[in-house]
Amino acid sequence: MNRVSDIDRDKVWQFLERFTDLAAGAATIGVLAVADRAGLLAAMAGADWVTPAQLAAGRFAPRYVEEILSALTTAGVVEHDPAGGKFRLPTEHAAVLADPSSPYLMAGWLDMLPGVMEKIDAVAEATVTGRGVSLSSYDDRVVAGVDRANSPAMRILLTRRWLPAMPDVVSRLEQGIRVADVGCGSGAASLTMARAYPASTVVGFDTDPRAIERALIQAEASGLDNVSFEVLTGEDIPGGFDLITTFDVIHDLADPEAVLVHLNGALNPGGTYLMMEPNVGATLAENVHPRGTLLYGISVLYCLPQSLVSGGPGLGTAWGPARAEELCRRAGFTHFRRLEIDNPFSAFYEIRR
Repeated sequence: MNRVSDIDRDKVWQFLERFTDLAAGAATIGVLAVADRAGLLAAMAGADWVTPAQLAAGRFAPRYVEEILSALTTAGVVEHDPAGGKFRLPTEHAAVLADPSSPYLMAGWLDMLPGVMEKIDAVAEATVTGRGVSLSSYDDRVVAGVDRANSPAMRILLTRRWLPAMPDVVSRLEQGIRVADVGCGSGAASLTMARAYPASTVVGFDTDPRAIERALIQAEASGLDNVSFEVLTGEDIPGGFDLITTFDVIHDLADPEAVLVHLNGALNPGGTYLMMEPNVGATLAENVHPRGTLLYGISVLYCLPQSLVSGGPGLGTAWGPARAEELCRRAGFTHFRRLEIDNPFSAFYEIRR
């Protein structure tokens, strides 16, 4: 080991700057989570320039508002007018942080990241033992955060851009087919498909009772009669489906190949399996960018432990298209095609028997 006197001090200072950036990002997520849960971001969305006192206006504690706005100004989240002592959340930033109708909304991460951080001790222990951490041990806020993170894109893009990349499937959905949404979470994709294609029947399956409970509540509120939800594993779902979907599911599984084999058998002849997984490069070197950092980070803190706790292979979020195709072909699928959908976070695959 090198002695401190032998190290490159310029390199030390460069990394100190980098570590400061990392710590600042983590602190900013914490402040954003506070502002989100307090309702401050929602109050600023669509508003003009305001002073902290105007924004507080009996709704928030002025001193907290002032400090939060200062923190978010230094992070480049809000804009600051020094002459007027005013702040605003640009519309473009609100689309990412505070607009539930926006396909760019990332606010769910303000629930997920603090939630998974609470499991650091458990993941650290698992790093020594190799066992993993069960999904059920994560706080309910993580489940809600996953739903909140996924729902906007599902509601807006699934039937407008993603499924239309397979015109023949859309035609069949319009005529009426049976759809299984495996690993449906809180049901955003299932409900979106049921609403868009009333002639089709959609069944959402998930192993987490908390997610299914949320899905059932939303289904009842929707008034849709062509969607239902069940607590079942991917290896236990019935057969007879014309379309099966999994959205960010396979890499979390304890036995992904066994599930893929079962999904193959659950498809009717001529049926289609749509798999969405993280959009990553084939090598680590290709994933050295902020999105890669986020994907590997959530993999360590959430995805990998779920697979390993049940003795799974721990594919992780960055398992990539080549391994996805290999696993699908081993499961008996003969057609594997990456769909031409431009999405920085997700890759989509059309898979058939």
